[in-house]
Amino acid sequence: MSTRRPSVQREYQQQVLLRWITTITYRMITVGAILFVVGLAYLLYALFMLGDQGSYSAADVARIQGNLTLFGRLTLLGAGMVVIGLAWNYLEEETVGYVLVLLALFFYWGLPLLLGQIGTLPEPGSLRGFALNQIRNLMWVLFPPGIILTVFVGVAQGIRRLRYGAALDQTLKLGSGVSKQEVQQRFLGKCWQLPFCRDYIRQRCPIFHARRTCWREGVGCMCEEKNIVMALQNARLSDDPQKNAKYIPHNKTLTRAELRARCAECVIYNEHQRQKYQLIAPLTVGAIIGSAYFFHVPLREKVFTLLSLLDQLLARFTLMPSEAQKGVLEAAARANETAALVLYISLVIVALSYALRIVETVIFKWKL
Repeated sequence: MSTRRPSVQREYQQQVLLRWITTITYRMITVGAILFVVGLAYLLYALFMLGDQGSYSAADVARIQGNLTLFGRLTLLGAGMVVIGLAWNYLEEETVGYVLVLLALFFYWGLPLLLGQIGTLPEPGSLRGFALNQIRNLMWVLFPPGIILTVFVGVAQGIRRLRYGAALDQTLKLGSGVSKQEVQQRFLGKCWQLPFCRDYIRQRCPIFHARRTCWREGVGCMCEEKNIVMALQNARLSDDPQKNAKYIPHNKTLTRAELRARCAECVIYNEHQRQKYQLIAPLTVGAIIGSAYFFHVPLREKVFTLLSLLDQLLARFTLMPSEAQKGVLEAAARANETAALVLYISLVIVALSYALRIVETVIFKWKL
């Protein structure tokens, strides 16, 4: 009793602390969203409504720049509060990271492109240019957390898939009420070597005596138990498994697609798929990590090539003359070895997450 009470109290205190933090972070999202909207609205108002800087006195220019700086900081503060709240409450939601990255790219590159389409771009050094720069600073508040959250979700999902299996729901209609049996099992074995094969049926199962698998034959004890049990009545079994295959009661009334649909809902076949995933998923992880390690030099060059292509696209489509430069992103990545390594590792983790998702889809959704 004395040892359990402190642990219960600690657990209760931890739950109270977590609820308190969750409440605070939700309020941070609300307050941050208000600050963000107010600050951004003022900056956009200035961006579209400010006139020629020559029409303002030096005092007005200083006052307006001070206001723009203030509302720019409010916008950054609000965005930071929203990001913190989202990171705490929606840490494992993969869309959060993507949305933050897309917003960062929009405010930094998309907004100037949009301005150029609907009006005139602000001159560098003007008040409108100063307002635009305040908005573009959101890039540095939204982009790094977006990348971190995307990578974190990728790592978390990868670990969860390897530890607990696929996250895809499986609709099992055939044999879902059958419990695992105490039988001799074989990893990735035939249907009668898997834990859901019942002993009293196996002895009368022509698939077992023919050493075949039910999903290859399109019939089994979960989808047509009566036919399987009755198939060997008055039959003389042979020591040659090939000769026993003639007793398998194939269903001639269903199409191949309908037979495959039955297997997709069968507990035995899905156990086979689960074991297949347990084999392929670690091999996928090992292949990607091994390739990333042993071929890191050419692969990192491919990343630099990708950055170079992105530079060329931005330089071509940007409407701001000051940014019509080639090689900005590539040069920055090559100049900073740590940044290049972090980018490379992040891309590897994201690729690993999607590779596991593809494996999961192929095995558990497509049932291949």
